Formats: sequence, C-alpha cells, structure tokens
Amino acid sequence: NAYVTKLNQILGDKLEGETIEAIAVKAKADGDGPLFNQAAQHFNHSFYFAAMKPNAPGSMPAELETALTKDFESVDAFKTAFMDKAVGNFGSGWTWLVYDSADTKLKIVNTGNAGMPEGTQRPVLTMDV
Repeated sequence: NAYVTKLNQILGDKLEGETIEAIAVKAKADGDGPLFNQAAQHFNHSFYFAAMKPNAPGSMPAELETALTKDFESVDAFKTAFMDKAVGNFGSGWTWLVYDSADTKLKIVNTGNAGMPEGTQRPVLTMDV
C-alpha cells in the first residue's frame, strides 16, 4: 500500500491509463529514480502476490514442467538453482524466473532493490529476497 500511495503522490494524473510496468520502464529510461522505485516495487509486489493462490493445484502445468526440464535438466535442478541464486542475491532485491524471448529460454536472474526484468525478459515467477 505504501508504494501505491507514494506513487500516486508522485504521479498525480500524469501517465494516466498506462500500465504499472510501462510507468516503471519509462521512469527508468527518464532517469526518474523516485518514480521508478515506487512503480517498480508496486509491479514487483503485485506480480509476487498474484502468484500466491489459496487451494492451488498440487502439481504444476505440464507445459511449465517440460520447459523447466528442457532449460534446467529437471524441476528439482531448477528448484536448487533458483534457491542458490536467491541466497546469493546480496542485500535487498528479487530473484526471478524469466522467459527470455531473445534466445527462447527460461533463465534465473537477480535484481537489486526495485529492479525488475527488462527488455526481452518476461517474468514467470519471483521471490522477494
């Protein structure tokens, strides 16, 4: 809530109708650190909490399992790599499973503070570290 409140104070009615992701990307490109931090953290936390669902199925979709196995050798190997990457993320930040359309692979990336996936990377899963 604090990120949204502060973001609304900074924005006023500027960029009305834009997605939160678009606002964060524009703020970063413009070098507007305060706006980027609020917008990116809003995006990151919204994405993070949207992935949590009560009574979720006990198994992952077959398509995701196939992709994880293709790019990480197995689901268990992905889990280990994801946790290792998260533990190695120094300070405050995020660990992401992203799909990178540039090379059509799933990857694990760390971002610091309010950082979020950029460019050809699309978030699939994240952990707040």
